[in-house]
Amino acid sequence: MSMLTPKHSMTLLISVVLVFAIGISSLMAQQNIKVAGKFTSSQTRMDSSAIGDAEGHVFSLTEYKGTNVSTGEYKFMDGAQIFNVSFADLLKGNGPQQGYIEFSQKDDRTYAKWEGRVTTTLSAEDTPIIAFEGTFSWIKGTGQFENIQGNGTYSGQFTSKTTYTCDWAGEYTIKK
Repeated sequence: MSMLTPKHSMTLLISVVLVFAIGISSLMAQQNIKVAGKFTSSQTRMDSSAIGDAEGHVFSLTEYKGTNVSTGEYKFMDGAQIFNVSFADLLKGNGPQQGYIEFSQKDDRTYAKWEGRVTTTLSAEDTPIIAFEGTFSWIKGTGQFENIQGNGTYSGQFTSKTTYTCDWAGEYTIKK
């Protein structure tokens, strides 16, 4: 029967620790991580056209910029800059909208495609209340978010003609 020398024992211990650490990090990379945030964005560009087939039928392309605040347990893109491009096909302020949003912070970026619905109602003072909600899917990431996948939901409301707030929540994994 052969005995392990201290050198061989240490080599075996280091090997076991490395295998365990690699296994845990691979497992963590595949876990769904729940994230949430809130941001306020302001309009930086808008092009719209009246379609002319019905009163109040408008197609618009709009760009917004803002800053994300992470609200979930896991800090995700806290303080990241937001760039959101949307287009909407609205009849009297109601209808579908979709677009793409980029979260950027230093060398890390995430991109999501989103789609949802705009709903406009009138307040007691006859001013429009513009709200929206929908779903999103992560489509690309860079830096620590390379190979991001996942999805979530969002909802928000305009606070002025050119500014809105949006709450979002979802989850992601990093596919290796």
